[in-house]
Amino acid sequence: MKNARLMGSLTLSLVTLCTATKTLAAGPVGPVTTGVKPGQPVRTIELNLDKAIPIPMQRPKFELKATVFKTIDNKEGWAISIPGGRPIATPAFWNGMLFVGGGYGSHEFYAFDAQSGALAWKYTTGDDGPTAAVVEDGLCAFNTESCTVYVLDAKTGKLVWQEWLGDPLMSQPAIYKGKLYMAYPAGQSHGNNQISTNSVHGNGNGKNESINAKYSHRLLCADLKTGKHLWTHPITADAISAPIINDGQVLLTCQDGTSFCLNADSGAELWQKANAGTSAPLATKQGIVFTQREDRKKLAYESLQVYDKEGYARQAMAAPSSPAPYLEKGSAMNGMGKASMAQLDSSVGFSTAPMSAQLQKASGIPVDNVVGGWAYQGSRVATKGNTFFYNNGTNIRSSAKDSNLSWTANVSGKGITPNSQLFSPPAVGKENLYLASSNGHILSVNQKNGSLNFDYSTNNPITFQPALANGNVYVGTSNGIVICLKTGLKDAIDWTAWGGNAQHNKEE
Repeated sequence: MKNARLMGSLTLSLVTLCTATKTLAAGPVGPVTTGVKPGQPVRTIELNLDKAIPIPMQRPKFELKATVFKTIDNKEGWAISIPGGRPIATPAFWNGMLFVGGGYGSHEFYAFDAQSGALAWKYTTGDDGPTAAVVEDGLCAFNTESCTVYVLDAKTGKLVWQEWLGDPLMSQPAIYKGKLYMAYPAGQSHGNNQISTNSVHGNGNGKNESINAKYSHRLLCADLKTGKHLWTHPITADAISAPIINDGQVLLTCQDGTSFCLNADSGAELWQKANAGTSAPLATKQGIVFTQREDRKKLAYESLQVYDKEGYARQAMAAPSSPAPYLEKGSAMNGMGKASMAQLDSSVGFSTAPMSAQLQKASGIPVDNVVGGWAYQGSRVATKGNTFFYNNGTNIRSSAKDSNLSWTANVSGKGITPNSQLFSPPAVGKENLYLASSNGHILSVNQKNGSLNFDYSTNNPITFQPALANGNVYVGTSNGIVICLKTGLKDAIDWTAWGGNAQHNKEE
């Protein structure tokens, strides 16, 4: 893809793009509470990861063959070494199968038997960097960082359709009601699909696509089975992690902190908001939850804010603002140091990020290279009942939807990088949370009180969120290993992809 990369790095011509949109002011409306009711104590738990139970696992000797392990407390599992030793995104589960990209810089995508780890099929991509997959209606969708979206038959691995969209692609696709949603950089795509768009969006098709400095990217809606373009809509930067789909709406936060809400069927813009967003939103019955950056005396803070469907902030924050040094440029990415990130980008032809990535816009999050944009997830919120769960640096927090901070777990131990985001976003079981850490831990805490259920050390850094299915916890490590930990608990189920489902928006 050298020619594509060269074209993607050239400065794009800018043409004014006129859009009839409703733009909302950033920030909450009315007085903002502190998030903690007076006189109500917050339960604080101290978790020392040095007390973890080790998983007796060395790097599997044979690639793509499961090596079985058993812990001292009789938990079983398996590990698979993926060729290349690259960072692995969240596995996806469907119909007894596990779907895993070969990692940033690889050209392979795999399906395994989810219980045994046996290889079911392998697909070789035309360009590099398969990200996390989503599976629905028997179709498995994923994209490569450079530069293509793929849809495969989930049972066989046979190609259904593919399309080169643009370089780089740093977020994942989503699926909703037979449609695929994907963000991409504008002005590069050379697909031949017929596209139906709202007139304010331009033609949205390939090299003739008009763009301006503000709207450097597009969100595509395509038919899942055929790839036919249904609509595109201009967005201000690549999406953080993925588009989020709920109740007929597409929600996304771009890397420049701007959030959008679109009609999932037509692509019509319902609202956009420059709200300094720092992770993908979460849509709940109570409203849409955003993590937002604030700057106080040149120090970064982060808070949770709930908006209604019309995009207006509630008067009370969902949680109090907290220091967030992990949002500063130069902070460590989960499981990947600066040197390894530079090596990974160099391995796919990036000495610096191309102009098409528009990473200069990502001033509020610690993303300054392509692999960082590919892996960044932030403090993305999860929910269960009346409670939000999220990670704040080296803490795990629980906040009730009535604005009470109910418990916080302070985490300590060897290998924790100060001022870093220690955990990827939590996966939600029936009663417990499941987390993976940059220093190689897989742990579970009780949702109601934060007490520790288990903590296992893999001795391998983990960047992405776990998946849960049939009592098993599945993680991909930052050095190319897929691990299945069989908890034996019925609690660890139904979290089948990053964000919980193919819409990336599972609400318990």
